Amino acid sequence: MQPVEQTPPAMQDSVVGGDLHTGNVVHNHYHTAPQQAVPIQTVVHQATPTTVTMAQLGNKDVVTAYLLWFLVGWIGIHRFYLGNIGMGLLYMFTFAFFGLGWIIDAFLIPDLVKQANGQVIIIR
Repeated sequence: MQPVEQTPPAMQDSVVGGDLHTGNVVHNHYHTAPQQAVPIQTVVHQATPTTVTMAQLGNKDVVTAYLLWFLVGWIGIHRFYLGNIGMGLLYMFTFAFFGLGWIIDAFLIPDLVKQANGQVIIIR
């Protein structure tokens, strides 16, 4: 019969004592047994392919917005058309901020139409 292997104890005592010609020597501390390393698992996730879809919810037209802007934009009719009632009223009472808002809207109309149409990006 062979002896059964046992796991080493987690802690080992170490005590030194006595008089070694120089005085009282006392050495009390504990040594830990070497621990086995636990392998680390690395999990790699693969990215799933994404699909980007543009959805348009309204039916406002850039050409119509520009025509309204050019003809009666100084009283904010194009803003009413695009659903910006508050800005339309403000334009109406201030004559489009004395013409300054009318000029700025020439550059903003494409984005205003996208907002009015509720253009959203869906990522799956």
